Amino acid sequence: MEPSITKKRGLSLVEIMLAITIFAIFTLGIFQLSIDTIQRDTTNELRNEALFYAQEGLEAVRKMRDENFLSLSNGDHGLSLALSRWSFIAAPETIDNFYSRTVTVEDVYRDQNGQIADSGTLEPEIKKVTSEVTWLFQGVFSKSVTLQTYLSNWTGDDFIDTTCAEFSTGTFTNSEAITTSSPPNDNCSITLTSVEAQASIYSSVNLGKHSNDVVVDGSYLYTAVANSAKGFAIIDVSNPATPITKSQLYVWNKGRKLVKVGTKAYLGIDAANPAIGIINVANPVSPSVTYAWQLAGKGNQPAVSGNYLYTTAESNGNAFAVYNISGVPYATDFLSVGEEIKTVAINGNYAYIGTEEDNEGFQVINISNPNNVTQLATLDVDEEVNAIAITGIVAFVGTEEDDDSLQVINISNPASPTKITSLDVGGEIQDLVIEGDYLYAAIDDENAGLAAIDISDPLNPTLTYNLDVDGKGTGVDADANYIYVSSDTANKGIVIVGIAESGVANSGTFVSPVFDTGSTTTRYNFIEWDHLPVPGFTVKFQLRTADSVENIESATWIGSDGTNATYYENARIAITLDAEANGVRYFQYQAFLESDGSNTGEVESVRINYNP
Repeated sequence: MEPSITKKRGLSLVEIMLAITIFAIFTLGIFQLSIDTIQRDTTNELRNEALFYAQEGLEAVRKMRDENFLSLSNGDHGLSLALSRWSFIAAPETIDNFYSRTVTVEDVYRDQNGQIADSGTLEPEIKKVTSEVTWLFQGVFSKSVTLQTYLSNWTGDDFIDTTCAEFSTGTFTNSEAITTSSPPNDNCSITLTSVEAQASIYSSVNLGKHSNDVVVDGSYLYTAVANSAKGFAIIDVSNPATPITKSQLYVWNKGRKLVKVGTKAYLGIDAANPAIGIINVANPVSPSVTYAWQLAGKGNQPAVSGNYLYTTAESNGNAFAVYNISGVPYATDFLSVGEEIKTVAINGNYAYIGTEEDNEGFQVINISNPNNVTQLATLDVDEEVNAIAITGIVAFVGTEEDDDSLQVINISNPASPTKITSLDVGGEIQDLVIEGDYLYAAIDDENAGLAAIDISDPLNPTLTYNLDVDGKGTGVDADANYIYVSSDTANKGIVIVGIAESGVANSGTFVSPVFDTGSTTTRYNFIEWDHLPVPGFTVKFQLRTADSVENIESATWIGSDGTNATYYENARIAITLDAEANGVRYFQYQAFLESDGSNTGEVESVRINYNP
């Protein structure tokens, strides 16, 4: 056999090329993997660094919050660190010449369920803070990271005045605390006090004799004259500056008291027969008596309700009489109360009368059945009653007493009237009339014949002014512009007084009590207040601090720049203290209220935020 022979051959060119290609592909893969790993590490490093800067932004704003929550102003901000304090600068802020950082501060709102929402009720003690850092990767691709948080104003304590008990311990000048609706309980506001400029005599009418009573209706004034020849007169007051007497009428004797309804005037006459007269005043130039008749005594105050005339007389018997006046007058009932009746006021089914009896001066008569009137109640007001005016459940009763002559009576239960309070209005009251928020009284005093009483709170009337009308006041009526006073002066039987425009004080202050923070290192953060804005009304504040209650009395009031020349004029303003202030433990605030004299707003609460 022939031996076998093994043949050897080299790699072909194709094989070599294939091997080179496989190696190249493997090597490129390894290289690409390395590049990707490097890039991924770089991206993560940049993102982590950006996250650090974003977190730093939130922490910087948190520190600013801790120092002064009010420094967190809304908007886009950059950040600056100087002397260990962060502050806002223009956005965006550049970091390391590579990153851009913007911190955004926004208001926070709550919906009706109390949840944070895009809109609703503003939550003033919380801010939403967004910290965003951006950069360009490889100079081309925009990258960013964003972090958000909510920061609340948790630091500091609050001194708050908002209740009547809190405000009442302060000092008022031309200002006052008024009760407002709850919550909280006992809620109050500070307002400027109401004022009314002193009224003055506008004009007068000479009737030759003095007058006993007056009624104004439209352009005409009707008066009972103390003249036995001309006991009734009509005066044109369409131009109150120049009143003109249109007519005077004989009514058998002097006129005493009167009332006008429609085209009829009902006049009590200073005689027993006739003691009451009905006068047709449809033609002011030519009035005429249509009916007149006798009463139990001289006629006093009449009153009309519907088809019935209720008369009072100067008599101990049957002094109260009721007449049907739907046609020819006829008596329906009489009532004796044992005393002379001076006045009567009708309110619904009741007649309220004033008598000359000191112990039973105020009485109530049930007139629900005009054919059978009955005495319902009596009340001792310590004096005889000359006049009664009624509003709501309150009867204002004018008495013969020199002091405290105005009595305020609760008539919510006519069967059991009760006295609420009394008021000294300068003398004995002869007549009363209500116009708007004022009660006007004719006063039996030579130097103060008219009194104006503020009854905006009927249960607590206050005297606004007394006016000398050149004689004693005997009767009074009023319209929206003028007060008409009959007086006992012969040549000024009627005096016309201009009603002064009511308003409020032009300026006033409220000084809080001294408040003790309990710390000699107190830091004051901000002052804010809530107030009801009205046109022409402004409010501003100053504060002062000291190391003791005694020293605060001499401390300087300061405003927003730390001097006495400025004020805190916008709510929620950071407090700046005087560098020379002698201590900070005790503080006090002063509110300055100003108006145009027409309107007043209300300061509803005052808040001082501080760190003890």
